[in-house]
Amino acid sequence: MIDFTIKQTSTASIDAVFATLTDHAAYKDMTPLRTSVLEREGTPAPNGVGAVRKLGLVGPPMVEEVIEYEAPTRFAYKMLKGLPVKDHVGRVDLRDTGSGTEITYRVTSHPTIPGGAAVLGPVLKKAIGDLVKGVAKTAERRT
Repeated sequence: MIDFTIKQTSTASIDAVFATLTDHAAYKDMTPLRTSVLEREGTPAPNGVGAVRKLGLVGPPMVEEVIEYEAPTRFAYKMLKGLPVKDHVGRVDLRDTGSGTEITYRVTSHPTIPGGAAVLGPVLKKAIGDLVKGVAKTAERRT
């Protein structure tokens, strides 16, 4: 099993961080991802529950569906396809610190190939870490 948590702080407001985190189509502008497309809008539109996003770097894209959207404190998604995993869930909690926002991003995932956690775990942790840093910096620039 893959299970890790990344924490990051941002000087941006909790509203700015949440808006940036849930701007799925803009992920390619704030991370190493080469493509990020909102394939289906969710509720509330466009980025809420039920939204489906396609994210790509190299190889087949990852397709994820938003499963929680509680502005401005919580966001979660599940992976539908794209990596050799099952039950992959990312959950992000945001907390107003008074001088900015604390971001807590937890990922749990079950690789479908033997030994997959040893390879995929560090790769996912690096990719999510880059995403969290990108979200924090972009939110700060937007405010």
